[in-house]
Amino acid sequence: MEPTPSRPVPLAGKLKRIEELAEKLVYIKWSREFFVLLLRATQDVLALARPRPEHHKVVVLAERLEQQLSECLDKGDLPKGAERERLIAIVDALCRAAPLSDGDPGRIDPVTQKPTEPRTVPLFSRWEKSERPQPTTGGTSTPKLWLVAPDSANGLARKIEQRGGFQVRRCATLAEVRALLAQSEQPAALIIDLDFVADHQPPLEQIKTLRQLLAPESPLFFLADRGDIAARLDAVETGGSGYFIKPVDIALLLEILNERVLRTSNHRILIVDDALLAAREIARWLDSRGMATQVLAQPLQILQAIANFRPNLLILNIDLKETDGLTLAQAIQQHELLRELPLILLSERADSSERLSATSLSGEALLGKSLNPELLFAAVAKRLRQRHGLYRKLSQISHRDTVSGLYNRPYFLAHLERALITAEANTQPVAIMLISLDNLHVIESHDVATADEIVEQAAKRLQTALGPDPIAARFGNAVFTVLLSFTSQEALLATAHAVQGALETDAYPFNSEGFQLRTSIGISVATPTLRETALLIQQADMACGMARDSKDMRILVQHGQSAEQEADHPRQRRLLEEIREAVQQQRMNLLFQPVVSLRGDTTERYEVLLRMRNREGWELLPETIFSLVKRHRIGMVLDRWVIAHSIRMLRERQMRGHSAVLFINISPTILQDDELPDWLHSGLQKTGVPAANLVFEIAETTAELNRQALLPFLRKLKQLGCGLSLDHFSGHERAQALVQLLQADYVKLAPRFTQDLLNDKARQQQLGQMTRELATLGVTTIITGIEDASNLPVLWSCGIDFVQGYFLQRPHTDMSYDFDQTVL
Repeated sequence: MEPTPSRPVPLAGKLKRIEELAEKLVYIKWSREFFVLLLRATQDVLALARPRPEHHKVVVLAERLEQQLSECLDKGDLPKGAERERLIAIVDALCRAAPLSDGDPGRIDPVTQKPTEPRTVPLFSRWEKSERPQPTTGGTSTPKLWLVAPDSANGLARKIEQRGGFQVRRCATLAEVRALLAQSEQPAALIIDLDFVADHQPPLEQIKTLRQLLAPESPLFFLADRGDIAARLDAVETGGSGYFIKPVDIALLLEILNERVLRTSNHRILIVDDALLAAREIARWLDSRGMATQVLAQPLQILQAIANFRPNLLILNIDLKETDGLTLAQAIQQHELLRELPLILLSERADSSERLSATSLSGEALLGKSLNPELLFAAVAKRLRQRHGLYRKLSQISHRDTVSGLYNRPYFLAHLERALITAEANTQPVAIMLISLDNLHVIESHDVATADEIVEQAAKRLQTALGPDPIAARFGNAVFTVLLSFTSQEALLATAHAVQGALETDAYPFNSEGFQLRTSIGISVATPTLRETALLIQQADMACGMARDSKDMRILVQHGQSAEQEADHPRQRRLLEEIREAVQQQRMNLLFQPVVSLRGDTTERYEVLLRMRNREGWELLPETIFSLVKRHRIGMVLDRWVIAHSIRMLRERQMRGHSAVLFINISPTILQDDELPDWLHSGLQKTGVPAANLVFEIAETTAELNRQALLPFLRKLKQLGCGLSLDHFSGHERAQALVQLLQADYVKLAPRFTQDLLNDKARQQQLGQMTRELATLGVTTIITGIEDASNLPVLWSCGIDFVQGYFLQRPHTDMSYDFDQTVL
């Protein structure tokens, strides 16, 4: 008897584990515990790869990684600076060297019948983008309809154009339509008045012939006086997609047109498949029709991918290696916010239909992996027409943290800003409750997945304790925030005690013993003199730190106090020491968030964001750090660090043939740095980075308070060729005068400018007037905090130039946004 063939060695799975651990190191915690896990995973890779000569490159890189990890652990000192970057570079190279699967290098892909290729995608790309051609739009993105109707239908054509946003071309005869089709022109839809064409020639046979010349995705609609079933049957047999009785119900016609006419530039397709060659081929087909696609090669990252990319449709290969695809599809369909997300399932297994019929997915489209573009596109078009109500729900999920289910940080900050404005007008008391999960790191250092489960359960307990009204968010890895209205301090404390009891009383499942969570709660109360978002969060964070330091009472309410009182506070002094230590030990990194044009400008622009970690590896709240350091000289050190690292990254990109403009926030302490202009000039000269690639960003309130000292300093930066951006721009007359005085190049408007913008015509007019006045000064406008696409058309019509926010991309360690392929 021949021996049973051994199962393929799971080398790709081990390499994927290395990539996941490296992501945790960068995004969550640079800690010894993760180094130990990374070393073990590297040793597993070596054990699997060494017996296989075709994986020689993997062995070489894994041995280098093992050596560096072992040296770090032996010394007991985790790498910093350049050494840290070298380690990440080795991990990156190792994952790039990995094969797409554990098959032989010469393995033939069952879909494309071509050899598999080595992995060439960058580390930390949560999902892969297809290499797609530039979509052709014929010079316009407005769908063109052809209308065969008498002159009296001009009113109908005008209403379709004005109310539907389509272009309408009126044709006098079917022969004119045939001539246009013969010239390879195609309409987005063809509408024929049957009574009009019947007066000229027998129409149905001619129309049936025209239907064969129309593109499959171009629907054919009929207008008629008759409404009997015989006439409707004839219309269907002729190839009609819709039948309307005259006089035409314009609202109904436009609704059907919006459903059936594919506005491809607005459609996003997420392709989930760990067979990258086949997935990229599907992406290329859809891209050629003008759709935006994204390929996700890591199926278990699907919720994050949906929240960020917000697709209109999901194409899912159910023959996945990492998990059962049918189970994954069911989990997506059962998600309360994604029930209406259209699915197309792919499989090459013969029993797939039988397996599908046994699940709740039996109504979903199932296609074989031997696809052709027309079959795929027809299925996509059909499923896209069934997505009613989905956009609103995708907007909702984009506001949520995917682990806890609570709101995310940007949504909370935007809501807090609006609440403070409302509270000021109504004299309504508002407070922020900041809840620290103090000992979560004990679990996180051993098992990240279990830590996520505890966060999820804690969030559910928090929501139960709070009830439906307060806004709760996950503000950091181990930090929740709550926005509260209250009637008295006693009621505020009662809520805090209820929350703490709910989070701490019952143990969380962990091993056989369970895990007892310990929390600290700091509460910051807004006062007439304290209504600044960042300061309120800083005060809550400080109160939380003091509560954590106390032995018994782990809840503290903090009311507004003066800057002098804050500066002398022991907790604040300790935090300053922690920041200095983070600087000394290089527990810092930069994130980048794209600033994207509404006007077709494909220049790469990013805002640079500094993040710091404490001794335990948790991220320090940016609001607390920057509210604190702007009054201390350590702010000068941080500003120089960010500027130097930004110039270096620009230089590296320049050497690879890429260019970018970086927006860098500066603190008021930079005014004390007299040598900075000369230091900056020298750095730009040495690296060859153009000064115009740096835009220094300062808050309007800071600029107003320091205008006399700021003016000569900023003039020196402008003389170098750098740009200037005024952040948190209020739009008031005094603010516009400040723009002229400082010669600002950009202004950034806060998210509050988009509040109820769709429904408030007066607000739209005010915003449009302000942008026009700024444009006459040569100032470019940016709106931040964009969480969904609903406001983009209005912002465009108001004259806004650029947008920034989680809808486009969350802050990322790489400058990886695809500006060329994005059309807003």
